Amino acid sequence: MRTLSRRSMLSLPFAVPLLRLMMRNPVYAKASSEQQISPEQTDYDTIIIGAGAAGLAAARPLQDAGQSVLILEARDRIGGRIHTNYSFASHPIECGAEYIQGENVVTWDWVRRCGLATLPTFDRDDRLFMYIYRKLLAFSEWSTIPGIEFLDLMEDEQFYELLSDWVSAGKPDVSLARFLSIHQIALSPDVYRIVDNFLGDSYAANLDQLGVYGLLELTYEGDGDRNFRLKDGYSHLFEKLAAGLNIRYASPVTGIRWSASGGTIYTETNMTYTAKQVVITLPLALLQENRVEFEPKLPSAKLDAIQGLGAGHITKLILKFEQPFWPKKMEYCLTTLATSTWWRPGWKRRNEAPILTAYTGAAGADKLGALGREGAIRFGLQNLEQMFGMQLADHLIDALFVDWQADSYARMAYSYVPVNGQGLREQLAQPIDHVLFFAGEATHPTRAATVHGALESGIHAAREILVSNPNQIA
Repeated sequence: MRTLSRRSMLSLPFAVPLLRLMMRNPVYAKASSEQQISPEQTDYDTIIIGAGAAGLAAARPLQDAGQSVLILEARDRIGGRIHTNYSFASHPIECGAEYIQGENVVTWDWVRRCGLATLPTFDRDDRLFMYIYRKLLAFSEWSTIPGIEFLDLMEDEQFYELLSDWVSAGKPDVSLARFLSIHQIALSPDVYRIVDNFLGDSYAANLDQLGVYGLLELTYEGDGDRNFRLKDGYSHLFEKLAAGLNIRYASPVTGIRWSASGGTIYTETNMTYTAKQVVITLPLALLQENRVEFEPKLPSAKLDAIQGLGAGHITKLILKFEQPFWPKKMEYCLTTLATSTWWRPGWKRRNEAPILTAYTGAAGADKLGALGREGAIRFGLQNLEQMFGMQLADHLIDALFVDWQADSYARMAYSYVPVNGQGLREQLAQPIDHVLFFAGEATHPTRAATVHGALESGIHAAREILVSNPNQIA
């Protein structure tokens, strides 16, 4: 869900080759719908909990390899925190994840396989505006403000070296806010707020929440720096990815009893299923809330990882107006206000509707969430009126407010690593007894908080299962 550039160093080398092998190899490319699975069947090779990006990415290679696979999904739809609204405007509106973040990420394998069109975003600096010092400034005006280079901490070479030297010397993990203070890096209040807002959107955590060690773990090696929207919406891509998979909707899982021989899964619908392996792709926040009861309890190392990572918050306020009132070339605007970032979801579409999306993370998201839908709409309008110097309430046609932490099947947007959380993503991803496997954006050590990170984590879990159980492959 990030919008601007990112630094890269490491990757998961096994995920992408496995996906591409499945696409090329006719044995793996058999239509999943050819598998004959009875609606009454309750015993499977693998059961996957969650039909989001990670769950679908895990199911596809397992089913195509000949396993009997069931996905249990709590909602009445696929996608999880990916959800496209097709009725609000003349074009798709993303209520969850919005962008393909990088021209080289694994998502493109599915985009090309399905023949889907994309739209480039944020590809020209002169489209990026900023509201700072109570003024709306174009890129040429704000890009030279002292301290503004800290917008992307990992792209500032001098600052990155400071972070690396700190970690290499084995100094204690501290928050980024504390790190700036220790190194006497002083920013004006408005620049500090801009940087804090940008990090809040990018990582769903503020400067005082992000740990230095954890920040260096996220590298996005080889992803690329360009961003894209799917012309037909993210949900359309995942509907194609899910075609032929065996999914039971409206089936929230309440408990998992497991041993070295397999797992038994219990649902709110009073159904019981068994499987040799279970892939758990639940959002981190649900694991933290013990939404699913494990018997026996998960090992202490797994529980430490679950509780040690941060569940970040994001809101989206989507406002539709009678007509545009913003500069014609403004695509994106970062602000010092609580509605930290505004963008045009219809950018580069021929049928662009007059809509602005306020994307707000961390403390700002908590503030908007506490206001509720109507309060958030009023607050967002007030922020826009402050930015543009005009009355707008009478020109608003419709609005959507998406509060992911209030969503009972998410309770968060994406994860972050707080102080002393280094290594916990990898710890969370470790399987237990070759029976319980874990996937989802929070388990990816280097590409967390992205759709492609979630996809890679699901592919990784599938590979672990297939490698450890070669006799299950048809």
